[in-house]
Amino acid sequence: MIDEIFKIPLYKTTLSLDTKSIKSYCISLSKKSNGVVHTNQGGWQSEHLTFSERPLIPLYNSILHHGNLFLKELKFNGELRRDNVWININGYRDSNVLHKHDHSFISGVYYVNVPKDSGKIVFHRPGYDTFTPQWNKFPSVYNNYNSAVWNIPPSLNTLLLFPCWLNHMVDSNMNKKEKRISISFNLSLKAI
Repeated sequence: MIDEIFKIPLYKTTLSLDTKSIKSYCISLSKKSNGVVHTNQGGWQSEHLTFSERPLIPLYNSILHHGNLFLKELKFNGELRRDNVWININGYRDSNVLHKHDHSFISGVYYVNVPKDSGKIVFHRPGYDTFTPQWNKFPSVYNNYNSAVWNIPPSLNTLLLFPCWLNHMVDSNMNKKEKRISISFNLSLKAI
């Protein structure tokens, strides 16, 4: 018998937002600023937004709604509040290096534009660096028990939520013609 002693939650849902207007807003903002460099290798990353950007308000409301549903499923007391949010635009060969968001509670990403071959988000299992070669080499089928990494292909209008402490990266966008656009964010826990 196998007991599952630890699990890592990932919340995934498809929203029905107007991605065309969100995409247009993201692109127009990128033309007005040089952006910042944090985890991005190439591409453009915005400074933190204010949560008052009119074209993004339906997204902000959805993030908070689904974040609090996720929080209830995880059996935590309190409610989530918006912490910070930023836009990522990755062109050909642009990526994001391995990182985590220690200062928050729940992190997430929303996919605005997802061309073919634009790169997966890759989650690293806690203890990834201590996996022995046998664990990485010999599974007949990779599953939740024996995988050191978990790849999730992006899909349009999809919202992902995950614990802030979960290391993740984004593969290179290998689409030569189109850019991958996403909006990343953090939520903090407010005790009630």
